[in-house]
Amino acid sequence: MPTARDVAKLAGTSNAVVSYVFNNGPRTVSAGTRERVLKAAKELDYKPNALARALSAGKTRSIGLIVPNIANTFFAELARAVEEAAASWGHLLLIGDSGSVQGQERQLLETFIERQIDSLILVSLLDEPDLKPAQAANLPVVALHPLPPGQQASSLSIDYAQAAFVATRHLIGEGYNSVGLLHGPLDAVGTRQHVSGFTRAVTGAPIAISRRASPISRAGAAEVTTEWLRAEDAPRAIYAATDEQAHGVLFAAYSSGIRVPEELAVISVDGTAASAYTVPPLSTIRQPTNAIARRAVELLVDPNQDKPLVTEVFDFELIVRKSSRA
Repeated sequence: MPTARDVAKLAGTSNAVVSYVFNNGPRTVSAGTRERVLKAAKELDYKPNALARALSAGKTRSIGLIVPNIANTFFAELARAVEEAAASWGHLLLIGDSGSVQGQERQLLETFIERQIDSLILVSLLDEPDLKPAQAANLPVVALHPLPPGQQASSLSIDYAQAAFVATRHLIGEGYNSVGLLHGPLDAVGTRQHVSGFTRAVTGAPIAISRRASPISRAGAAEVTTEWLRAEDAPRAIYAATDEQAHGVLFAAYSSGIRVPEELAVISVDGTAASAYTVPPLSTIRQPTNAIARRAVELLVDPNQDKPLVTEVFDFELIVRKSSRA
């Protein structure tokens, strides 16, 4: 494998000059010398060490992404969108899966800091994540969910409370006389907003209401919903806080011999591609995943950004399919 020394020898210059050419400094190089170095590098098929170049500039050109569960279709789609956005800026994405374990989330954050990532995109398990290690390391963070006041990080998300309101009002508008909310754990990201929006939607409506909490997983949602559908407060329609939980609801209905939507209507939030291919197709609130991913990366790596902390709320789209139609 050719080295910088080989390029310098062929170009008739020094190793330092080769470094200046490929690192754009710190010293200037004449146009003629630069051309000789680039020509020699091309002839030798020389590839500079990207990590060494990055470290010499004090940057690794890498972004960390922490998600609760990469097997969750929404987080898989999100990771792909962030990776594509990072690559468009010439940055590498490192993905950490917390496995829905709070201690693992903290450990991943500390590991990323040790690996000297330049910035972090976070989907936390908690409504109030502990970002003190990032603050101590002066690591810029963008959270892809709402954050409480006082957190030293930017926040990009849809308005989950309004999404819950719109989805629940859709079910009420379809004429269902009892509506249930299936949300995540009480301290999970978004739960407070989903409960708030659902409560606002059902207030004053002449319907029965009920609530359940489940893990953010198909299996967990299926287990909770199976018991719920046998209970006295079994709802006629369910608003699930995530597509992943809605998949579990559909499975629970199927396993219980309950037809969707004839006997149980279902709607959820996320708008993953897979939601269009359930049986029946799932009604959902679609998040603008690609736009959020691009904005997150832009905030972290664009040299023209002033790097202030921002709180930005994105529009969402109600997708009505067969699972919720009366």
